[in-house]
Amino acid sequence: MKKILQVFCLLTLCILLIGCNSDEVSLLENRVRFYPLPEGAEEYTKEEVYLGDARLPMYSVKVNTSQVWTAENYQRIENGAGFFELDGKVTVTVKVHDAINYKSKLRPLAAGIIPIADIEAQTLTFEIASAGEYVLEINGDLRRALYFFVSEFEETPYKPEDGQNFIYFGPGLHTKESNPQISSNNTVTLSSNTTVFLAPGAVVRAKFYARNAENIKILGGGIISGSTFERNARTGTATIPIEFNHCKNVELSDFSIFDPAGWAVNFYYINDSKINNLKIISSRSNGDGISIQSCKNITVDGCFVRSWDDSLVVKNYPLWENRSVHGATENITFKNCTIWTDLAQSMEIGYETVGKVMNNIAFENITVLHSLHKPVFSIHNGNNAEINNVRYENITVEDASMGGGDAGVNDELIDFRVLYSENWSSQHTTTALGKIENVLVKNVKVLAGKKTAKIRISGCFDTRDGYQSKHYVSGIQIINLTYKNVFVDENYPYLLLGNFVSDVTISHEGLIRGATFVYTKTPQELALYGDELIVCEGIYE
Repeated sequence: MKKILQVFCLLTLCILLIGCNSDEVSLLENRVRFYPLPEGAEEYTKEEVYLGDARLPMYSVKVNTSQVWTAENYQRIENGAGFFELDGKVTVTVKVHDAINYKSKLRPLAAGIIPIADIEAQTLTFEIASAGEYVLEINGDLRRALYFFVSEFEETPYKPEDGQNFIYFGPGLHTKESNPQISSNNTVTLSSNTTVFLAPGAVVRAKFYARNAENIKILGGGIISGSTFERNARTGTATIPIEFNHCKNVELSDFSIFDPAGWAVNFYYINDSKINNLKIISSRSNGDGISIQSCKNITVDGCFVRSWDDSLVVKNYPLWENRSVHGATENITFKNCTIWTDLAQSMEIGYETVGKVMNNIAFENITVLHSLHKPVFSIHNGNNAEINNVRYENITVEDASMGGGDAGVNDELIDFRVLYSENWSSQHTTTALGKIENVLVKNVKVLAGKKTAKIRISGCFDTRDGYQSKHYVSGIQIINLTYKNVFVDENYPYLLLGNFVSDVTISHEGLIRGATFVYTKTPQELALYGDELIVCEGIYE
């Protein structure tokens, strides 16, 4: 309703302006707001970023460009991330401290923004006119990325709802030493009917934990940082920023998770919940972005994930306290997300699939900036799940460079298989194998990547004693898949159909369609803004 009223007011203003004499027309001022970097937080200084004439503070965040898994001794480098609110449009100037060329890119490409390089001045300039998540690759180098997380201009500060316990983290750095709400083991434990607000400009070094609770919200434009926590997969040392178990009616919105010491978001037996507009960058082992496990009725909308493990992942796990009780997954939707996968899979179901019910899982309007290791689209049924009704629809893959590092020959674009995994199938409990059926892959556009990209679909015969049986993959439809401007059809030479596969159809309707960029203002609305830029003071009370 708020958005409808804003549009109505802008259109009304436009009509009034048209009715005035040209001498009387006054255009709207562009506005930006950003918040200072908290003292003690990691700062990025390798490049300078300006919004108009105002310098934008940049957070330092670690990324891992290796495609070789390691439990420790991570090979990581520094990138920069900037946050600001926007009303209208703004010219962004990046001052680079060494030589630049004309190969810089701003992603997602669907936003249509081309950085202008001034070689002599060593600057890159471009205009942003919509909220969204943007990545600038300086000189086209994937190791030199800057992230711009742009939100709509906030007119009034957030106020807590009546009847809710309220935990507030204001601007500044929050640790267990400085904030009594964080326990000695770096944890904020949440009970039912609690709202947490992370104010813009807040950096919280902690994990948030809830179990057997309901009606919980974590909101706001702040950052949860795991930069000071140890992650060692050999010893099992980890600190998961969001770890919720057996909860319902959970909402996570707008904040960022940088450098988690393990998974970023762990939902385990969660029902009727939503995750909106999170920004996640991980760089250490098991750095999955958003992991949905044995959950029902979950929507993930508008998130950015750069991960050093699976970016968006759905699994079934048993109850840890009674592993004879298996999980169930139903009605999971990921939509309007932008992802960059340095290691493992981009959109994964499996390998752990303990529990027969895995039904109605959708990935919609997803942009994959880079997939550098394993498949973009993957279903790995390593247990007894009957995986049914899965959709991958309206997807753009800007760079399909699978097969890097220790992925070996695993350079599939699509990999749908029922299989027994020595690593995963018996790790939590031992089950028979299941099946995969009714999967739709539609309107997928791959812009660049390897010369070839395999599509692998395979069932199996389980040879284990006591489990000997056939397990099928069936009802697979691939419609309107374009790989580097080539239509993929039933004659695609890299289609690998294994045993126990039936009813696979690959067709093309002459359409080249992928994900769309979601603009927050129409061209008509933007036309109401002039050239003047107002930089508002970032103060949050």
